[in-house]
Amino acid sequence: MSFKTIIKLMDIKTLVAGVIPVLLGSIYSWYEFGQINLVYLILLMISMMLIQSATNMINDYFDFKRGADSEEKADEKALVSGEITPKQVLFIILIYQLVACTIAIFISSRTSYNILLVGVVGVMISILYAFGPLPISYTPMGEIVSGMTMGIGITTTVIYIHSGVFNLNTVLVAAPTVVYIGTILLSNNLSDLKGDKEAGRKTLPILIGIENSEKLWVFNVIMLIVLTLVLILIGIYPIAVLVFTILLFPYKSVSNFLSYNKNVNTKGRTMGLIGKVGLKYHLSVITGLLISIMFKAGV
Repeated sequence: MSFKTIIKLMDIKTLVAGVIPVLLGSIYSWYEFGQINLVYLILLMISMMLIQSATNMINDYFDFKRGADSEEKADEKALVSGEITPKQVLFIILIYQLVACTIAIFISSRTSYNILLVGVVGVMISILYAFGPLPISYTPMGEIVSGMTMGIGITTTVIYIHSGVFNLNTVLVAAPTVVYIGTILLSNNLSDLKGDKEAGRKTLPILIGIENSEKLWVFNVIMLIVLTLVLILIGIYPIAVLVFTILLFPYKSVSNFLSYNKNVNTKGRTMGLIGKVGLKYHLSVITGLLISIMFKAGV
């Protein structure tokens, strides 16, 4: 079992979905409530990368057991290529979850044990995503569940850890991230549409078709800007966020996305595009918040 195999198992291109809500929640807590704990920030990022990786592995494990992954996925699936055994994958999942659990217990002991309840719910959802008579990943609800769980769940929890505050504003601030994370899964499912259909899945792209899925992808990307404007108009974000979003947003990603066919062979390109959109958008928001923090401090 090599380091390359572990990276393949973790599916690092998806880890941004766990890291972004942690960064956003931490910086927003600093901006709105003047509270941020750098130790918690580092530990939360490590924990979320481990949890996201473990979730990816759980999904791969059960797909492998069901025979849902074809040989053409050997380049991205370590179990399919035979680089690792199912028992080894289960062992890694256990280690990752134990480390993440230890971090959660430590942070909860310093803040609130309500965090543990949130963690338990998150673990249950990650298991139900891939396990059971009707896994969430086999339904059209995957985008909604992942977006809500990781977008609102992680962001609001992170804000609460830093500041002790949970209210409507801390939920609303996560709205664009909900859309973004759901679009990550939409991108993945759109690329895997053919194989998913053969495996008996009923994902959203299978339900609405390739053309409508592409339209939804474009709509979601545009909604990131629209929701940002709304958050500014209702006083949750400062105007600096809109300025940097307009300046840094990767507008060409939309035309690039529409310029080629989506399939397993172009999956890397599709995931790269949505990753670029998410990173640049959230970098814009975080930069705007940091600039506003500096002005608040009179720098």
